[in-house]
Amino acid sequence: MASFGVFVLIFIFTLSYQPSPLVRSDYNLIKSLCSKADFPIFCLHCLTSNPSSKTASPRALSIIAIHCAENEANLWSEATSNLYERAPNGSPLKKILQFCAGQGFVAREDFTAVLQSVIARDYGGAKYTLINQIQPLVDSCKIDFLNNPNVPMPSVVAAGMQKVTIHCKNVEAILSNI
Repeated sequence: MASFGVFVLIFIFTLSYQPSPLVRSDYNLIKSLCSKADFPIFCLHCLTSNPSSKTASPRALSIIAIHCAENEANLWSEATSNLYERAPNGSPLKKILQFCAGQGFVAREDFTAVLQSVIARDYGGAKYTLINQIQPLVDSCKIDFLNNPNVPMPSVVAAGMQKVTIHCKNVEAILSNI
């Protein structure tokens, strides 16, 4: 009877044991993809912050990265909208923030198309949406502030645009290497 118990324990251990080289190879995949990104530290942080990344395929890792970029776009859009609500009526700042909030709203909605393209394995289409639809929306907000040098850009808006850009560039790099 004791030998049966030992057999069961060994059997359970064998089924549940995951050798560390397997985990390392998945982390190596993450490191490999992120090493080709424009901002590898942000890429690593994004991908490793999701527990499912340990066993994710390259395509699944790209989806995790897209969600990171989408999250940053949501945060930027919300922060810009909140500033718009608090800006003095009729001020040049309020006008620019209204424009930027609208751009942020459209940008964050466009991530749906990016995800759909990746799910359909249309990586070129996903990159096209990032490069030709989302990034220009972010850039147009920055340009609006640059065209109005007397209106200072709030730091939360600048930081949000920078984070969206960083994560979009990382997604582009991942999509180019899967």
